[in-house]
Amino acid sequence: MRILSHIGGLLIGTAMVAAASAQAPEGTRPTRPQIRQGTLKAGDAAPDFTPADMAGKEAVRLSSLRGKPVVLVFGSCTCPPFVRSMEAVEQLYKQYHDRAHFVLVYVREAHPTDGWAQPNNAFQIRSPRSIDERRQVARDFAAKLKLSVPIVVDSIDDKVEAIYSVWPNRMIIIDAEGNIADAGVAGPQGTSTSARKAPSILDRLASEAK
Repeated sequence: MRILSHIGGLLIGTAMVAAASAQAPEGTRPTRPQIRQGTLKAGDAAPDFTPADMAGKEAVRLSSLRGKPVVLVFGSCTCPPFVRSMEAVEQLYKQYHDRAHFVLVYVREAHPTDGWAQPNNAFQIRSPRSIDERRQVARDFAAKLKLSVPIVVDSIDDKVEAIYSVWPNRMIIIDAEGNIADAGVAGPQGTSTSARKAPSILDRLASEAK
């Protein structure tokens, strides 16, 4: 019985490895990417950036948004928790868009088919190879979820993501003077967790900005 149990365990393990390898690029095995929180914290000046919109035409310079609080939302369509958080983000945007700026920054994929894939993911796409591909994926994401929050797209070399340490998703709130009011947390539930506490932060910042 012990021998049969051992053989059964080996067969199951082999099947799991084979299934994982089938989703990975040839000659590689998928590995779980490392989540980094970065060093930015409340009170720090928010690093400036100028990503373009989904059409690649209109750039949004973060420093030009001073005078109102800014809600930065980072994520991608292949992050299921991020996709689920969009309902809360949209509700927040509709409630506060007249008192705060909102910018959703589309960053590198969390679970692309050529990486650490999720078989039941609603969005089954490979990692974009160019900025045009990433913009198209962002447009498809926005259309499928019927998003109204403004969206810009990080560069294909992930400059904004590197500066803010936002992978796989994160929400960062900036005050009217351009300083970080809440740094949030990078992680699967980062955006949804921050969205729950955002109203109290935005109410306070909006009153201070008057």
